[in-house]
Amino acid sequence: MGFWSKLVILVLAGLAFFYVKVNFFDSQPAKVEKKLVVEEQVVEPKKQEEHKKAEEKKIPKTFVTVYFLGMDKNDTGIFKKVQRELPAGQSKLKFALNQLCEGPSPYEKKIGVYSEIPKNVKILGIVESKNKIIIDVSSNIQNGGGADSIYSRMKQFIKTALVNAPKKPIYLYIDGKQAEVLGGEGIMISQPLNENSLDG
Repeated sequence: MGFWSKLVILVLAGLAFFYVKVNFFDSQPAKVEKKLVVEEQVVEPKKQEEHKKAEEKKIPKTFVTVYFLGMDKNDTGIFKKVQRELPAGQSKLKFALNQLCEGPSPYEKKIGVYSEIPKNVKILGIVESKNKIIIDVSSNIQNGGGADSIYSRMKQFIKTALVNAPKKPIYLYIDGKQAEVLGGEGIMISQPLNENSLDG
């Protein structure tokens, strides 16, 4: 075999080796880029304040009326009518009487509103039947002050009860007994309650 024949064989062998190496040994699987497609849905949350206002529009507010005392420009005693917002689900009459017993707010006191209802007076119970309403109050509603004070506080009580109660006869009980005479001054009270119950 001549020199040129050997050279040709070597070149062909080298080419064959290179072909085999590239195609069989060095080849790698093509990279497939996998992408996870996530569909995102953005839901705008309701703004709290807007939601609150919308709910408030659906539920109208209810107020009770409570009678306190004050003075007019001539320093004459008068009844002062104030409003309290009724919490949902509560009885108007019970809530109003409890507010009466708690007394005026700090702001109301600042502008001259006051009450003759003694501190720590409690509403012991309210019983409503088909034909009447019984309000039972603690006996300390009669304590302290003279006839004028007892008269004023009972007028506060009666006016607050009448304006907030259903249209039924209302009877006042003190410590479980129907009231007939109030305090040591012997103020008579006629029942069922009305605007003139203390006027004989």
